[in-house]
Amino acid sequence: MDELPLFGESDADLRAQARILAFDVDDTLTWRGQLPEPAARALYAAQQAGLSLIAVTGRSYAWAEMLLRLFPLEAAVAETGAVALLRGASFVEVLHHEPDEAVRAAGNRERDRAAARALAEVNGARLAIDNPGRLYDVAFDLIESGPPVPDEDARRLRAVLEQEGLTTARSSVHVNAWKVGPHGPFDKATMTDRVLRRLGHGGLDDVAGALCYLGDSTNDGAMFARARLSVGVANLRPHLAALRSAKQAPRYRTAGEGGHGFAEAVAALLAPRRA
Repeated sequence: MDELPLFGESDADLRAQARILAFDVDDTLTWRGQLPEPAARALYAAQQAGLSLIAVTGRSYAWAEMLLRLFPLEAAVAETGAVALLRGASFVEVLHHEPDEAVRAAGNRERDRAAARALAEVNGARLAIDNPGRLYDVAFDLIESGPPVPDEDARRLRAVLEQEGLTTARSSVHVNAWKVGPHGPFDKATMTDRVLRRLGHGGLDDVAGALCYLGDSTNDGAMFARARLSVGVANLRPHLAALRSAKQAPRYRTAGEGGHGFAEAVAALLAPRRA
């Protein structure tokens, strides 16, 4: 992370062009399972400055609804891009990657069989407590509801799930796994592109220069690669080598971790507007 330039020292003219702020939630907006007060204040400051806010998380569909109803967001992308909720004038709209409920149900049966094998074979494997709110994927907990799962076990967990034909991703808190259906693979960027178009902003490539994305883990790589202002909060450090290997490293960093880095990045975004 040391060789990444600080976001606050980036070109102020580039920061002034931002009009959309998209961000991961766990350990990007939050920190150690809580929403720091500076991050909450920054979220509202960004909205009041006219930035469109989009949460992009590996958390569940149910979490996305909660985020959309609690905070001044235009949209919340959930389950690593499988589903999204958009704020309408009078109702919430849901976008599915796989719109056919029967297709989703068939994929989820395969997902559940794979998850059962992983639970039986991998030491320390345990389901995340937010699974009842998920529509597409299964989440295995890494740190939230028990002792930290060793990296070796997390790697074994992903290997077993992938042997069973699932796609996996890892965040700071979970290993997520899902069955790819007829509409093909997805990630945070594919659904964010669709959301942006639905909101009238244009696609990711159209708004790349006006988009700032904040994240902290490898499942943010697809978004880091598409946003001109891509920022890793300081706790991204352990994942930087893997992101570089995938050519998905962010362009900038913050000095602060998690939500404290989020607040730092928002302050840098808004500074040129106040100059």
